[in-house]
Amino acid sequence: MQSFSNQRGLSLVELMIGILLGSLLLLGVLQIFQSNSDTFRMQDGFSRVQENGRFAIDLLSKEIRLADYWGCAPDQDSIENRLDTTDAFLASIGSDGVQGVDNASGMTVGTTNVLDGSDVLILGGVIDACGGSGRMLDPSGSDLVVSSNCPVAAGDIVLVSTCINGDIFTITNIDTAVGAGNRALKHDVSTTTGWVNNKSDALQEIYGADSAIFQPYQKTYFIAVNTAGTNSLFVSDENDSVEELVPGIEDMQVSYGRDTTGSGIVDTWQSASTSLDEMSEVVAIKLELLVASDSDASVDSQTIRRLDGSETEYSDGRIRKLYVATVKVRNRGDM
Repeated sequence: MQSFSNQRGLSLVELMIGILLGSLLLLGVLQIFQSNSDTFRMQDGFSRVQENGRFAIDLLSKEIRLADYWGCAPDQDSIENRLDTTDAFLASIGSDGVQGVDNASGMTVGTTNVLDGSDVLILGGVIDACGGSGRMLDPSGSDLVVSSNCPVAAGDIVLVSTCINGDIFTITNIDTAVGAGNRALKHDVSTTTGWVNNKSDALQEIYGADSAIFQPYQKTYFIAVNTAGTNSLFVSDENDSVEELVPGIEDMQVSYGRDTTGSGIVDTWQSASTSLDEMSEVVAIKLELLVASDSDASVDSQTIRRLDGSETEYSDGRIRKLYVATVKVRNRGDM
């Protein structure tokens, strides 16, 4: 009688079928992993775009609302600039709190190159230098007196104002011998090297406890390439000290709403003008920020439509979103 031995191992056909099934299973696992990875990159990229876009819009909106604030003085004509200077910023203190550059070309801020074709937004005003009117005291003769904890120093440029008048000058000396630790601010005509000197020591009034003291500022917002090689929103102060604010801001376009009739509302929208008279009529600003993820977000292709109707297609894998905001300049026009 013929006997058959038990089969040991796999036949070639069975082995090939097993390899095929294993390969199909591995391919499915890899596809799921790739899909999850793409989804994560897209979600992470979109989260970064939302975070950066919202932060940039909120930051700029706040600065726009506060721009062109010059204390309680009723208007720019009531403020006298006593500084002996031709510097554009210093000469404009008390006015011109909203300026800009349309489609910058070959422009630098400090030592940083502004992205060609992007807009530049310049905002100015004053900030409280002494903690409010409670820090100003009754005068000592013709000297302005502040409390001992007011941090202003000799060489500082300040605006002192009431709701009637205002004067801008450089503090030339501080006299602490006025009693109770208080400080008298001198504002003589001087020629101190390194300071912005005063061309006059006159004041429109003797400012007392009903007045307030401020320090001027100017901030320039622009787009430039950061150290990582991508575009960011930058800011520069009046001393050309540049700081990166928000990464991923690819472009900024700014429109200005002018009140040409004195009604307090916008009559026309336009780009930044070199005419200070036109820019003095700006009562609202429209921001348009193009925000991109900082890395590949697995986006095959994306078309962005701008406010002017132009469309641009992007296929570098980064996700993009357009953020738009219209902001009232609260210190101009009707509320």
